[in-house]
Amino acid sequence: MIDFQNVSFSYGEESSGGGIRNVNLTINTGEFVLLTGESGCGKTTITRLVNGLVPHYYEGNLEGNVLLDGKSVSDTPLYDLAAMVGSVFQNPKSQFFNVDTDSELAFACENLGYPQEDILKRIDRTVSDYHIEDLMGRSVFALSGGEKQKIACASSSVLLPGIMVLDEPSSNLDMAAIDDLRQVLSLWKSRAKQF
Repeated sequence: MIDFQNVSFSYGEESSGGGIRNVNLTINTGEFVLLTGESGCGKTTITRLVNGLVPHYYEGNLEGNVLLDGKSVSDTPLYDLAAMVGSVFQNPKSQFFNVDTDSELAFACENLGYPQEDILKRIDRTVSDYHIEDLMGRSVFALSGGEKQKIACASSSVLLPGIMVLDEPSSNLDMAAIDDLRQVLSLWKSRAKQF
């Protein structure tokens, strides 16, 4: 469950824009939620509060509580949140840590110290689930925008997090890639992930 309790956040000076004020929001396990609104209304800030980038990476003034399954995001180390929340950003290049697709899928598991056998099983399952066999063993620089987004989705879900957040994941995709993204969303929904 995701629970925002009277949450306000500003990135700096009140006049600098961005942020959110007095948000109360509960998203139950298995719910699929779409946040929509004009640019600058706080959608990205909410995703950053869920995945812990606010307050652990982006500094500012935070009031209220954000809880994930009863745990305070502010009090939970970012590396623990990474196992709880998968994130897919508008520009998949901004979340890649490796230059090849195999290493990108392995990265999160390796970073959290998973045993090699477990990593390989998770990668095999993810590759099969996402039908990305043809993308493995390739440079991320040689992928199309849609292919990069598939790798970003796969690498975010290889840890099997209970919560997934996406920030404008279809903004740079063609219709075929958007259809592929819909299939990924359906897969996540069938596994009762929170969005």
